[in-house]
Amino acid sequence: MINLISVVEESDDEKQPYRLCLECHDRLVKYSLKPIEWYNLAVIHSPKKFLVHDDFYDDNGEATQPEEEVYVSDNYMAPTLENVKNDLELLLDFSITRWFLEGEVIYALNQHDKVSLLNSVKHRFYDTVNYDVKSRMLEIIADVLGDVASDWVRELWDNYDDSFLIQLSWAASSSLPAKEGLKYIFGKLESLSDKELIMSVFSCLHRFRSIEVLDWIENNCITFHDN
Repeated sequence: MINLISVVEESDDEKQPYRLCLECHDRLVKYSLKPIEWYNLAVIHSPKKFLVHDDFYDDNGEATQPEEEVYVSDNYMAPTLENVKNDLELLLDFSITRWFLEGEVIYALNQHDKVSLLNSVKHRFYDTVNYDVKSRMLEIIADVLGDVASDWVRELWDNYDDSFLIQLSWAASSSLPAKEGLKYIFGKLESLSDKELIMSVFSCLHRFRSIEVLDWIENNCITFHDN
């Protein structure tokens, strides 16, 4: 049974507050959600938002610092990878609830039709305002879809959002020819401040295996920094 939304609770993303029934809201603010409640919120908000963060819940959605006792029956357990791996949409839900895109999830995603996966990933990317969910979709491009997503990756670069520089760089490394992908990335790195560049350059370039990366380092990394 799905209860009616009766409470809106602010989150650390002002564009996406939590919308819950009264009882779930009470458990949310007491860090005492049942696993399936945590899971359903993590699919929408990601597990990186404060009230569903891994400070308070483990990977299975079980509360680790509850302010009231959590009574859990089998009906309230969160899905496992085994439960969802054969259903593409449920598997994408599951992937969002992971802190990292783990090898087992990558393997499971690879068992599905790539065109169907690309269509679902694009839909989810455009259908949410959540940064972490969008990022996870781009990680799936990088680690699963590769050149199947090349046209979309070019489109994303042409409509560039600097919030996703690192994730787009990962996607470019697997979806585009190295020379083309690096051309996009080098152009964007030029616009960064020295501080931003230091923090971003390794993450953007480490997936490429190209002499052009070494040339760029020699021309742009004039002083040593331990990053």
